[in-house]
Amino acid sequence: MRYLAALLTIGYLAAAGHAHFVFVYVDGAEARVVFGHTAAPDSSSFPTRAEKTTLTARDAAGKDTKIAVEKGDGNFFRAKLPADKPAVVFGITEAGVTQRGENPPLLSFYYPKVIVGDLFVKGAEVGGALELVPVRNGDKVQFKVLAGGKPVADVEVTVGLAGKGEDQDETVKTDKDGLTTAFADKGRYCVATRRSEDKSGEFGGKKYAAVRHIATLVFDFAASK
Repeated sequence: MRYLAALLTIGYLAAAGHAHFVFVYVDGAEARVVFGHTAAPDSSSFPTRAEKTTLTARDAAGKDTKIAVEKGDGNFFRAKLPADKPAVVFGITEAGVTQRGENPPLLSFYYPKVIVGDLFVKGAEVGGALELVPVRNGDKVQFKVLAGGKPVADVEVTVGLAGKGEDQDETVKTDKDGLTTAFADKGRYCVATRRSEDKSGEFGGKKYAAVRHIATLVFDFAASK
């Protein structure tokens, strides 16, 4: 019971805001990886938590190309994009084992993704342990949470817009089909969701009591023409 209570405490704090995530976004000819509230470098700290990130660029035809991640000139990691502009860039961040206070130690993995062009491109679904996929709803957008390609019900999704403060993020829950409510605001979305797996073990010489999966999604939602 103490273990479950601790996990619930972690979930509550995350839902309450003041959460940071690994995001990937595109700036010119490169993808950039950051750790923070939004898809932009944090001027006050280097994103060490995002250091062990691997990225893949997928073009509109569905061809995947691994791209090398290296330290950028600022507080970000970067990867040069292929000559053919990608439709989606996605990856995995191995964040290792961390522990806060008396909470149980957690092994964390992030799954950052950015959609570069058509928001509803077929290749936006990349598979994996956890991901967010945008779904068209008229002039609005919903988010579907998938784990291993299957919808995940009753999980929290944090929806933020670049340029707005963290206190204006909205937290919603998915329905039985893994879908959130629809959003109409235009601009750059920074979306995140997480789920914990009750699985213990050892990683990098450190023991952990559960595995935490965190998926993020960045995209620009333009006004209809």
